[in-house]
Amino acid sequence: MNRISKIAISVLCGALLAVAPFFIVPSPGTDAPIEREARVEPVTFVTAIPEAIPEKIATPIPDQPGIATVAPTALPRDITIDLPPALASRDAPNQILTAFDFLRDYITNRTYPSFVEATPWTNSSVNVAQYQGEKGGVSYWDFWSEEENWDSPFFMWQRDNGKWDPYGTIALRNSAGQLTNAYLLLDRAGPGALDLIYFAQDGIWMPQIAAQVKTAHDQTELIEWGNLAKLGNLRIEVDERVVFDAPAQEWFSGRAMNLTNDLARILVWRHREFGTNGSIVPVLYQKRLRVLLHSGAGKPKWFMATGVRFPDATRVQASDGKLPVAEMTRLAQNVLKPETFIATRDDQRAFDLQTPATIRLNGAGTLDAVQFRVAKKFDPKTLTLTIRYGDQIAAQLPLVAFFGDHDQIALHRSTPIGIVETDDAYIFYSNYPMPFQNGMTIELTSRAPMIFSTRVALSRETRHAQFWVRYDPKQKLALYGPDYQVALPGDGKLVGLVLATDEQDLDKIPKIFAPGKPNEEDSVKRAWAMGYLEGNLHLLDGAGSSRMYGGHEEWASGAFYFNQGYTNPPGGSNRAFGGILRYKGGKDGYATVFRYFNDLSAFRFKNGLQMNFGHGTWQNNFPVRYGTTVYYYKQVSESK
Repeated sequence: MNRISKIAISVLCGALLAVAPFFIVPSPGTDAPIEREARVEPVTFVTAIPEAIPEKIATPIPDQPGIATVAPTALPRDITIDLPPALASRDAPNQILTAFDFLRDYITNRTYPSFVEATPWTNSSVNVAQYQGEKGGVSYWDFWSEEENWDSPFFMWQRDNGKWDPYGTIALRNSAGQLTNAYLLLDRAGPGALDLIYFAQDGIWMPQIAAQVKTAHDQTELIEWGNLAKLGNLRIEVDERVVFDAPAQEWFSGRAMNLTNDLARILVWRHREFGTNGSIVPVLYQKRLRVLLHSGAGKPKWFMATGVRFPDATRVQASDGKLPVAEMTRLAQNVLKPETFIATRDDQRAFDLQTPATIRLNGAGTLDAVQFRVAKKFDPKTLTLTIRYGDQIAAQLPLVAFFGDHDQIALHRSTPIGIVETDDAYIFYSNYPMPFQNGMTIELTSRAPMIFSTRVALSRETRHAQFWVRYDPKQKLALYGPDYQVALPGDGKLVGLVLATDEQDLDKIPKIFAPGKPNEEDSVKRAWAMGYLEGNLHLLDGAGSSRMYGGHEEWASGAFYFNQGYTNPPGGSNRAFGGILRYKGGKDGYATVFRYFNDLSAFRFKNGLQMNFGHGTWQNNFPVRYGTTVYYYKQVSESK
């Protein structure tokens, strides 16, 4: 969440915990370091690629999976796989949508190419009045201070009809029958779904607050939850029925939904882990959704909730707070150990190849998963990946950039894409389904010949969609210049985003002093190290749908400095869907932030998508370098 005083943050981060976001070790065969997330340990259980080399094979007979091989020969450069006629498309949604539909498909990587008609909505603490200023105005004033009223005109939310309303309070009776005043965060007409909600409270002032805390219980609550208890009870009403009304920690711990430890690691998180308290458990509603806070000691300071509104004719099963936990737990390893997902697919193929190499998929179907295994004696940063549908190039970028950071090998076990390692190799894996309607090719080239192994998993199903990647190398932005912009064509769905940044040139930003105080910087217009990450991200499509994230940490769903200082273990705890790939604070700092959007939170766009990235604390005042990798599904006609 955007913060007022970064000086205070810097002090608290140093005072609370030593910052150690990554372990740095030398990389064999290259001078560049490999950055390991603190939570990513080496992989030792990945199935070895067979030594035998298939030259050309057809799809095995259905229900008889396996890897067809022939005797080893010289390493090939081209592989062709012919698929039989495709099965029926799974594009048609179920008649009645349920929370489990989305949860099950999320943890089996099935929903990404599907397009469920919906319009996005957002409720948050973004200061919409400040955003109306030139170049986004002041980009870090996105919280309610203690003195500011909850119904402040600076913080408003937009109804489905376009009308803006201030946030308000209502009177309600709590579980004890007592009348109490409640802060109303959401009041949305259905049918629709809440896909994400999180809060950040007082964690950034932890040293100051900790000095006032006397009991061990309160100290634990502060460290674990960032003073979330101050907000009191979280109340969720679905179709005029209360489905949850209890201390907020019960929801964000997963206890309210009886989540197992594995499911809690996937679907909920707390301040100690990620800088916010949040959940991506979907809440579906047919008629109306209200979310409130009551019986606490204060109002929320930072929060965000996102969701979608379905067409009026859509039928949903209204959420009741209960989930099929046993079935979800059985599928959880697809997210927790995503590099093993490929082994669950029926039709797998394995090849040893030499660059330049091409894998041709003929016919129609879906590439369910793909992995590349590169020995550490080679430098993967010299590899380029190209994906084509016919004569159209859908992706062309460095291999490391497709799977993570733009320039370096940043190990991360994320879903549905990431990089892990064995003792002698790096494994680049993607579980994004890639439907193709009339053939598809995957090409891997390098500056010098290189040997690598690949595994692919295929299915005969297809969709009216294709997987595309827009890659823009880092470019220098102008001091007080326009937003950094990325545009996507046509109709589609945004499913992933990586923002790579460096060279902030803090010393080149002119100091602006307070009126009448020549020795004191203006508290509104000042800059600080890494402050450009406070810039907003605004998504807007050609049909008028939009979503505003009040800081680059918000679309990654963690609070600012969410991999530093007050997280445990030191270095932070990325979620499977987002976080930080690389980070270094200070004047010479850099950051690579990422998010892989699950089905409901994926932004559906029509008639093109415009993405505007701010780059400063005030009027884009940082001449930083930005580069992006944008993953999206493009809707295609049946004839493609």
